[in-house]
Amino acid sequence: MFLVVNLDSAYILYDMVCQGNNGNPAADTSYRNESVARVMSILRQLLVLMVLSAIAYGGYAGYGHWKASNAATSPEAAGRAGGSPAGGKSGSGGWPTMVETQMAETRTVSRTVEAVGNTRAVRYVDIKPKADGTITEIRYASGSRVEKGAVLFTLDDAIEKADLAQAEAEFLKADLALKRGDKLSQSRITARASVDELQATMSAAAAQVDRARSRLADRTIVAPFAGTPGFHAVDAGARVTKDTVLTRLDDLSSVLLEFAVPEEYFAIARIGLHAKAVTVAYPDRVFDAKITQVDTRIDPVNRSFRVRAEIDNSDGALPSGMFMQLTLELDSQAMVMVPEEAITVEGAKTHVFIVADGKANKQNVVTGVREPGFVQIVSGLSEGDEIVTHGTSKVRPGSPVKVVDAKAPGTTQ
Repeated sequence: MFLVVNLDSAYILYDMVCQGNNGNPAADTSYRNESVARVMSILRQLLVLMVLSAIAYGGYAGYGHWKASNAATSPEAAGRAGGSPAGGKSGSGGWPTMVETQMAETRTVSRTVEAVGNTRAVRYVDIKPKADGTITEIRYASGSRVEKGAVLFTLDDAIEKADLAQAEAEFLKADLALKRGDKLSQSRITARASVDELQATMSAAAAQVDRARSRLADRTIVAPFAGTPGFHAVDAGARVTKDTVLTRLDDLSSVLLEFAVPEEYFAIARIGLHAKAVTVAYPDRVFDAKITQVDTRIDPVNRSFRVRAEIDNSDGALPSGMFMQLTLELDSQAMVMVPEEAITVEGAKTHVFIVADGKANKQNVVTGVREPGFVQIVSGLSEGDEIVTHGTSKVRPGSPVKVVDAKAPGTTQ
């Protein structure tokens, strides 16, 4: 740029010399004044350029001096010189880095399976009459608990009562005939064969009485076990047959929850395991369930097997058919666990920093299962090892560290 301006000035001076003696003094004077003005303008431009160049050079030199002085007082330089200001990044022989630590601890970790299912009564039966007839009375309230043998329905029984009376009369007649025959046989008036025939007749009459009583009893429909009957499907006066379902009786003292478990857990799913079940109907309540049945077959379509768990329902909170979510605890194992923020992954390797004798030592580890906030250490650590949880990005293997906060086992923050 300076070369271009100087060449421009040289051309102007050359024009002044070559055109200055053209024989016209006035023109020469005017031309010289104009040339001088142009030269002065160029000189002013040169001066401004020189000032700007000096300012730029001074700024660059100042920046270089500031950078050099800052590098001279940096923690790395001080560390190389044998010292470092407090709080600087540590090297292998510098001032310690502030870190937070926590002890590796042993925790009992459970392997669980999430499943869903519907409840069903531990026992249930459809109530049907044993004979055709007409409903004369309904003796229970829907949803109220009844005891075993409680009368639920009655059918018309006039004919059955008459049949029973006739059968009892026939039995009485046969009994009297037998007694008379027995006396005559003792007096040798009647043959013993006749007495035996009267005995058979009385036995047949007794059987007819029992049959008539049974038919009369069939006109009364009772609960086969203690439970809770549902809505009645018929009303009094309805004509029913032996195939008519009158109601359903559920034993809800406990409920069964059936669900499917993946086949990979078949070897460890066993009777006696416990599970926790929840339902939207009781958002603040957790029900304890116990495995009572494990199916012996694997479904070839979904590769799972059925499991049934029993839930105590003595308070009657759970009805039959309720949808529930269940967490099945298959097994539990003691594992060494560390906070997940202590884990550093480098390619295919995983490591932590163990604090020992005031230094951070790099330790490769093998991780396992995870829990919220924690990771299992399969190998590489022992219970009680002090590991760095915060500040892992600032420390280097073998560098000095200062623990500013040693957290108690079991905390993540």
